[in-house]
Amino acid sequence: MANVSFQYDYPYCNYGENARFGAQWSDSSITLNGSNTYAMVFNRTVPGCRHIKVNIEIENTGSGTVLGRSWDFMIRKSSGGWSDLKTFTMPSDGIYTVDCDVSNYSITQIACVPSSNPGSGRTWNSWFSIEQLTITESLPLEELSTGMFLYGVFPNYSGVKQQVNEVSVNIDGVLKPATDILVNIGGTLTSVPPVHCAYLKTTSEKMTLYGFTPSESGTYRICQKKLSGDHEIRLYNEDFEDLSDGYFYSESVSMTAGTLYYITVTHYYNEEEESESYLQIYKEG
Repeated sequence: MANVSFQYDYPYCNYGENARFGAQWSDSSITLNGSNTYAMVFNRTVPGCRHIKVNIEIENTGSGTVLGRSWDFMIRKSSGGWSDLKTFTMPSDGIYTVDCDVSNYSITQIACVPSSNPGSGRTWNSWFSIEQLTITESLPLEELSTGMFLYGVFPNYSGVKQQVNEVSVNIDGVLKPATDILVNIGGTLTSVPPVHCAYLKTTSEKMTLYGFTPSESGTYRICQKKLSGDHEIRLYNEDFEDLSDGYFYSESVSMTAGTLYYITVTHYYNEEEESESYLQIYKEG
């Protein structure tokens, strides 16, 4: 199966030491621009970073002030070198947000220091909150299957809840799963609309990528049949622009026939046990 390379906003960048690309303060100081400081170190190399947003707060702790002067926000590339990403004037309240593009670098650390040594006795404390990391991933495009679940056959009484079903039929006294049901509509045998599905059993932060191209325009339900743990679903268009405004577990979406959509299913970052579920996609009546 082919791999798809794509950029997306990593959802757990501010979740601390448990997240795959979370960050924590280094145990030892480094010298940048002639000043001693502590960097934030990512748990793993951030692949192909395209954008970063970090809220910064600086507090004076020594004599004089380090505020109201030029500061550099810096990144350390996986190749080992530090680079200035943005130079700015630190406001008098010590609060600033770095919000800028990154030129597809894989990065391992971030830091923020005065552009030049502010002089003896001028010290500070730093707080960082990483709000956005747009990164590059490359994943195999998994396939969806049909025949495991059926949707669209309902008993004829009021109040019935429409839902996906696993259907079994009695064949010679043995219950066997039905993979297709044909119904007589105006003298023509017609298949019940298929449910596209995939079975997942994954560990922490495993992301699985699916492509889905509907054959008919209409409203489709994208959901999970949860067995255990926590799988989060996200929906993107063919250019990998987020269509779901965050994760969901079940959502109705208007889709256009012949258009490619990407769906990711991600094991929640802090679930240590395996998560198990079925992804289900079907056209609603």
